[in-house]
Amino acid sequence: MREQHRFMRGLSAWVGFRQEAVQYVRQERFAGETKYPLRKMIRFSLDAITSFSHVPLQLATSCGFFLAGLSLLGIVVAAILRLFTGAIVGQASTLILVLFLGGIQLIFLGIIGEYLGRIYDEVRARPLYIVRDALLDEK
Repeated sequence: MREQHRFMRGLSAWVGFRQEAVQYVRQERFAGETKYPLRKMIRFSLDAITSFSHVPLQLATSCGFFLAGLSLLGIVVAAILRLFTGAIVGQASTLILVLFLGGIQLIFLGIIGEYLGRIYDEVRARPLYIVRDALLDEK
């Protein structure tokens, strides 16, 4: 793999070969402190998520649809309250409009992110398959 930022734990599972777990009892650290504090562990987990998943990109689209739907519901509620009780005056329509536009922006950001994710998958040029054994024709 010619990738610059390889997540080796993910790649070893991605290849698809049979894996076995080895159970062991981990001894307590003899001396010193860990070289992997919380900050490095969070970065490690983000590398794992972004190397093998498009879920964060799809999450932006889903949040955008949720916010846009919530704002449409807010528009209906605000219109009903305004018509029948006169309770909502002024700022509510502006806030609902801002929520709606924010939702629409998130939808388009998620769609653009999906395109970028697909382009990134193509640029990585991972092989379509991995050969376990090769039969060579010796002549």
